[in-house]
Amino acid sequence: MEVNNNTNEVSEAKKKRNRDQFYIVLVGLIGYGLILIAIVIGMFFIIRNTFNKKDAEVARAVADSEAVTVEAGPASDTDENITTEEAVTESPSESVQKEETVITEHGADKSEYSTNDGAIDYSITLFKPGKRDVSLKWKDTVFSRLENVKSPMDASVNTFRMQRKYARLADDRELELCVYSDPATNETGKITAIETGQGRLLIIDYYYDHGVINYVAERGADIDYPIDISSGKVTSRYYFSNDSMVKYSYCEDDKATVFSAASLKDYSQGTVEQYEYLEEKMINKAYITYNAAASLEEVQYVEGYILDEYEQALADVSIKVFDEADMTEVAGTETDGDGHYRLGIPVNNDAAYMLSAYKESLDEVRIYGVTAVEGSGTYFVPTPRMTYSDDGAEYNVQVVVRDSVDNSVPITDASIRLRQGLDCKEGDVVASSVLDATGAAMFTMQTGNYTAEVSKGGYENSYFSVVVTMNRLQVIGYAVKDIADDELQIITAWDTTPLDLDARLIYAGAKNVIRPIQDSVGSVNTETVTVNSDDKSLFRYYVSDYSDSIGNDPNSGNMTSSGARVYIYSNEGMIAAYHVPLGHLGVVWEPFMYRNGTVIPVNHYYNAIEADSYFTSK
Repeated sequence: MEVNNNTNEVSEAKKKRNRDQFYIVLVGLIGYGLILIAIVIGMFFIIRNTFNKKDAEVARAVADSEAVTVEAGPASDTDENITTEEAVTESPSESVQKEETVITEHGADKSEYSTNDGAIDYSITLFKPGKRDVSLKWKDTVFSRLENVKSPMDASVNTFRMQRKYARLADDRELELCVYSDPATNETGKITAIETGQGRLLIIDYYYDHGVINYVAERGADIDYPIDISSGKVTSRYYFSNDSMVKYSYCEDDKATVFSAASLKDYSQGTVEQYEYLEEKMINKAYITYNAAASLEEVQYVEGYILDEYEQALADVSIKVFDEADMTEVAGTETDGDGHYRLGIPVNNDAAYMLSAYKESLDEVRIYGVTAVEGSGTYFVPTPRMTYSDDGAEYNVQVVVRDSVDNSVPITDASIRLRQGLDCKEGDVVASSVLDATGAAMFTMQTGNYTAEVSKGGYENSYFSVVVTMNRLQVIGYAVKDIADDELQIITAWDTTPLDLDARLIYAGAKNVIRPIQDSVGSVNTETVTVNSDDKSLFRYYVSDYSDSIGNDPNSGNMTSSGARVYIYSNEGMIAAYHVPLGHLGVVWEPFMYRNGTVIPVNHYYNAIEADSYFTSK
């Protein structure tokens, strides 16, 4: 019995030990399984977050593209964040790829992409991407040939022929197209499309290689002024080869994220769909724009207002435009109930036009020197005050002339002559005098519109308007000192004090910004900028209402009613004069641009304020 008991105890001990080993193994297996499950779940969330991040980046880019918060230039073929400077510089290996470009037909009749009333409709799909080939690399065949990232003022596109054309979009926004053509081949290399209305501007630069889209740069802006195309202001860049988008770059906070066709297999379905959406959208838009630019005629628009001598708007005034050379009529219209008119005239680099305003019982007014050169924007005509024929009232008007740079210096002992009409530099003199020791002369004149010419040794023959009404009995004009042979001098003048207007001259690429030699504040109402006339670099000239910009009043009417005007002088005298448009609310005015040695009227007007911009700082 004792042996049996020992045997039973040993047997029970073995069973207990086996159970304990089983439980230990079971717990170990369960723990190991839980660890594996945790690892799998962790990897799942890491991968999902990675793809969600990619989806969010592309979704944000698409949303920004639709919301007009975009800009552009070239990028490198990687999916990592890179600097903006790198995003506009291709590696040599990519720039010299030798794949043969497949040239396809991209023509379309205007009726195919236009609404019934002639508006351009980008929602109509006429052009689709080509077959995707992930081995294709982007070839920089156009961008670097036309642009110069390091020295934008020396870019070859600045020497191209530029035409400015206008259209309307299907949603009633305006579309402005600047078309750049090679002067040797007349082939379009670049089109800048500016879509206005409904908030910010959408500015898109399309680059074409023999009619095939190669590169697209897109940006949003409140005010259209030159930017550094290698900066973070450029937010969306699209690269094409054989009508297939080989990559897309989105810039944010001075960093560029690039998505490439070669890496689509590594992206989530949402990212791929966003990429394909952008590809289809930009291919279609690029070729509709190309066809629209070719079909549109370039027309110089002339715009202005007509008021009577009591500052009241005049309706039904006959407006006619004549070629000054032979006085043939080229266009005509009538003013509306607000005294406003707008008409188009033929573009002719060699012609000057005269505008006549006439209505029965009122004296005719003539305005001279209207130009219509290629690339012009709207030409805003100075506002005359038409007088009633049976009035015949005469007034004693004092004309005071000061130095354009130092307004405290009177122009004394100078001859002054008055001619009838505005911007009239030739023809019969209706009154003359000599400026006294205070730089003033008195005239007894009938109500009307005149141009004063001031002549004095050491000064250019200077011109300004003299409008005589019962409420305009003193006129202040400015004389310009002799201009050197290699100089171009730009004078901005205005009447309203203490309004503070500021002039800014911005070169291509924003590489150089020139401010006036004096900042006019208080009683000083002129600002002058001098540049080298032999320098054919592209620059654009702006006048801003600093007072209302810092006062946060972008819809102010102070500048439009200030009488602001811009005079441009060379050693040959006054070569152009532009007057602030009447009836426009805003704080920034771009009267003209200088391109290839030619002054081109632009007259863009903006009611937007960009913080920390050229227009909110001295």
